[in-house]
Amino acid sequence: MELQNIREHCQANQRTRVKLTYLEQEINEDQEVNLERANMHLERLLDKEDKDLALLRHMSFHYRARNMNAKARIKSLNEKLRKETSREKEAKEQDRLRILAEASLAQHGTP
Repeated sequence: MELQNIREHCQANQRTRVKLTYLEQEINEDQEVNLERANMHLERLLDKEDKDLALLRHMSFHYRARNMNAKARIKSLNEKLRKETSREKEAKEQDRLRILAEASLAQHGTP
């Protein structure tokens, strides 16, 4: 925006045929060169930030997918654990009942 204003100012000066001193011409050229350098620097920074943003988006997608995969695996493992725990409980209950039945039969003298 500033670069455009300076160029318009220079064009307006040329139209009015105002003679600039050598020093004023050099100052105007230096201003334009400095603004172009700053503009190029800002463009490089913007390009770098765009690349960083693209990388962050990719990483976000990657880790979100890994997280979903891990959650599904945890859910599956929890289901297996629940089933195995219930099997163990049933087996313990059957063992307890079997032991009680054997003890009861032993008390009554049935072989």
